[in-house]
Amino acid sequence: MKHKTILRYISILLLFTFINCTQTKKEKVQEIPIEKNKEIEITKEIDSIQILDSIERSAIKKPAKKTTKPGLYFLTDLIGKYPTQENIFDNKYLAKRLKNIKRFNFDNMKRDWNTENPLTIKNQIIHSSGCRAHSCPDSGYELFVDLKNDNINIYFFMGNTLRVYKEKGWITLPKLYQDEIDIKMENAKIGSTSDDLTSKYSINPKKK
Repeated sequence: MKHKTILRYISILLLFTFINCTQTKKEKVQEIPIEKNKEIEITKEIDSIQILDSIERSAIKKPAKKTTKPGLYFLTDLIGKYPTQENIFDNKYLAKRLKNIKRFNFDNMKRDWNTENPLTIKNQIIHSSGCRAHSCPDSGYELFVDLKNDNINIYFFMGNTLRVYKEKGWITLPKLYQDEIDIKMENAKIGSTSDDLTSKYSINPKKK
C-alpha cells in the first residue's frame, strides 16, 4: 500500500513536470514570433522613412543653371543699365566684333566713353550714347546693335564731322532713334554753311 502511494506521487510529479515544461515551450514558441514581428515592424518603419526621405529630396527643386544668351543677346539683360558700369566693352564677343569693324578704332572709343546714357531697345535695336567727359562735341559715340539682323553700327561725332562705321551694312533706325540722330547732327552743325560752326553735340540732345 505504501509502495502504491509512492508510485502515485511520482506519477503526479512527472505529470506536473511535463505540463510545466510544455507551457514553458509554448511561451518560448510564442515569444519568438513576437520579437520577429517587432523587428519586421521596425524594418518597415525604417523603409517607410527612407522612402519618404527620398520623395522629399526629389521634390526639392535644384536651382536652374544660368544659361548664357547667344551672341549679342546678352545685352538684353542690361537694358536700363549703363554700358561702362556693366563692362560691356570688356565682353570678349562684343569687343572682338567691334575691333573687326573696318577702320574703326575700338580702343579710342573705349578710352573716351566715360560719360554715357543707359542702354535702351526699340524694335530689337539696342542703343546707347557715350562721349569724352566735358568734351562731347570732340568725341561722341552712338552705338546701335541690331539683334534681328546681327549687325552693329557706330556713329562717331567729332566736331562738325560724322563718320558711320558699319559692320555688315546700314541699320535702319526706328523713328525714335533716327530723330535723335537728326537732332545731334543739327546741333553738331553737320552740313551747315553758317559762319558759326561751333558744335553743340551732346549725348542728351535738345533741339533749340
